[in-house]
Amino acid sequence: MVRPVRSGAVRFVRYRPSPAVHGALALRPAAGPAPRSPGLRLVRPAAGEDAEVQAVADAAVRLAVEVLAGTRPAHQLSLVAVPAVCREIAAQLGPRTRGGRIVPPKVLSTRSQRPAPDVAEAVALVVVAGRVHALALRLEHARGRWRCTALETTAP
Repeated sequence: MVRPVRSGAVRFVRYRPSPAVHGALALRPAAGPAPRSPGLRLVRPAAGEDAEVQAVADAAVRLAVEVLAGTRPAHQLSLVAVPAVCREIAAQLGPRTRGGRIVPPKVLSTRSQRPAPDVAEAVALVVVAGRVHALALRLEHARGRWRCTALETTAP
């Protein structure tokens, strides 16, 4: 069960444990064949754009995970994000004190896609404070550069 904490440009999602099924079958078998969906379509970027989007997505993921881990100040996210994302992430994280040992974050994997010519979405599996979390970014191309316009994560 997923419960959003706050709506806007930045959203932190907290997971609640699901109730136990006590050995019972959690899913009921379907009565007949499931209706077939029309399927997904593949959006192919122009030559050379794919590498640029992937590089920007990787940089945005790296900066975002370092801000979430506390190894980088939130205002440095402005290098790849719009002001609304920077303000909201700084407000939600609050002031961070450097007490104790900070474990450096790690990006395990990233994937990106282009649902529209001027829009890209990136997802990443990251390790923050020794725990694995999901991170999703929306990147939009405006005024000649790619900027993160929305961020969603399960990291604290």
